[in-house]
Amino acid sequence: MGKMEIPYVEKDGVLYPLLTVPADIELSAVGKYGLLWLSYMKENHKGRFRTLTRLGCVNQTAHKVNEEAYEMLDVIISQHMGKHPPVNPGSTMEMWKLREQAKTVAEETVLTDIVYQYH
Repeated sequence: MGKMEIPYVEKDGVLYPLLTVPADIELSAVGKYGLLWLSYMKENHKGRFRTLTRLGCVNQTAHKVNEEAYEMLDVIISQHMGKHPPVNPGSTMEMWKLREQAKTVAEETVLTDIVYQYH
């Protein structure tokens, strides 16, 4: 892990760290998978979650998790659709069912491989 430079301010001979939450990424901008990861970390890795919060990295990390999850989701859906071509491509219902099946498979993989992991 890289060395983090934390600024300090001196008051009455005691050094206090200046900890701030970065304003560039708000909690609402972390997305679906970022929020799921936050919930997972709060429940299962409380110490790591507190550390990320103190360092001001929790929203940034959640945003990265969300981006990774959506990238992986797109790749898996594309691969699944390529391996399972529709019998009747003109059928809207068949295409919808195939796409929903691909999305379910992809989401299950994304949740286990990215979201429910220690970051």
